[in-house]
Amino acid sequence: MADSLRAKGTRVEFVGATSGIEADLVPKRGYKLHSLPLKAMSGGPVARVWAASLFLRAISRCRKIVRDFEPDAVLGVGGYASAPAVVAARMLGVPTFLHEQNSVPGRVNRFASRFTKQVLVTFPGAAEHLPRAAWAGMPTRPEFFGASREDALRELGLEPPVVLIFGGSGGALKINMAAAEAFRETPPYTVVQIAGRRDFPRLSTENPRHVILEYVDDIWRYVAAAEVVVIRAGAGSLFDVAAAGRAAVVIPFPYAAGDHQLHNARYFTERDAAELLPNSEVNAWNLRQRVEALLGDDERRERLAGRMGELATPGAADAVAEKLLNAEDEDREDGR
Repeated sequence: MADSLRAKGTRVEFVGATSGIEADLVPKRGYKLHSLPLKAMSGGPVARVWAASLFLRAISRCRKIVRDFEPDAVLGVGGYASAPAVVAARMLGVPTFLHEQNSVPGRVNRFASRFTKQVLVTFPGAAEHLPRAAWAGMPTRPEFFGASREDALRELGLEPPVVLIFGGSGGALKINMAAAEAFRETPPYTVVQIAGRRDFPRLSTENPRHVILEYVDDIWRYVAAAEVVVIRAGAGSLFDVAAAGRAAVVIPFPYAAGDHQLHNARYFTERDAAELLPNSEVNAWNLRQRVEALLGDDERRERLAGRMGELATPGAADAVAEKLLNAEDEDREDGR
């Protein structure tokens, strides 16, 4: 979304948590990041009081950021830093928006939605849970739409067919351990496992066609190279794979807030765009069996890939950007 705004000549800055993944990724993409020390509202009474204190301080800090930057609009995307930024902007009369990625809104966005002009959702069903909600889709990096399998295989030096396994930026221990065991013996295909920084040191393989990586910046190339992708059911992962149009086995994280990963997954599986593998059924044998069943069924795999691609939302980033850019004009028309 930020790239879309910047391409339209807009100045963009981020507010994020000091402990969040944005602390590394945002500056790397060339954007200024204002970092806030924040904690989740969880744990015992003392932890909750401390988290509330940090939240109130963050609102004060965000008021100063908004005054200095003078934005025409503020967009929250969930996460600890989203709510204080949205509240501060609303207090100063700046139009505020939210983007909700998941099918079941998180606690932060449920709270912050009270202070926003409009909530833009990825999954149509999420609009039922939020006020002033409208569907926009999931903003997805354009590289996922443009990468070809042939180019990706050549650039990565991988021998087809390729199976890609990744559990998101934080990894997924159960999937990682099952995959490390499942593909220890050499199969007639290449397996690329992106393990995440937490789990990577625990994994090893003796299979020359099983590549275990800690982290990659250009994950669209690996998605493009794959015939089958095994993923968690975070909205970003699902729509990245949809943008590339690849067959997927989806394993929802069972402890996600509101069980939102299961609902995310069902949006695709109920449309015959992906296959569901419950986390409780993840083991080495099941994982390998599901992967090889898809590799051995060209018709099924291509049908899944085609329907996955139909659910991608290539215009979402521009749609959100236009909402933000037109916010002040809409307010003037409304007499605000």
